[in-house]
Amino acid sequence: MSTVLVVDDESGTRHALMRLLANEGYETVGAGDGREALRALEAATPDVILLDLMMPGMDGIELLEALQRHPDFNALPVVVLTALSDTHTVNRARQLGAKAYLVKASFSVAEMLDHVKQYSGASHA
Repeated sequence: MSTVLVVDDESGTRHALMRLLANEGYETVGAGDGREALRALEAATPDVILLDLMMPGMDGIELLEALQRHPDFNALPVVVLTALSDTHTVNRARQLGAKAYLVKASFSVAEMLDHVKQYSGASHA
């Protein structure tokens, strides 16, 4: 079973995404910011990270930078799911290894699930 680490400071959003993914057969782990995500990664490596960018403490861009520097985590697939849609932020996230970039105001659940499935190598329907 594939595991998805959901990183979002909005607990309602984080828990809704975790429920949705669990209903699709994924194991989920949640984190409220980048530092919490790094602690979760030390405990167990997920197959995919679903990442918000705007968070207090260590934000999503800082987490992407930390992942790139870490030899065990720099190849982890990251799907960004954020409200930020400016070109600079999109390009920066992609430069730091984000596999997909979804804007919260315009993504579909099916699109998000397709990316998670694609990058986790999962065979979920």
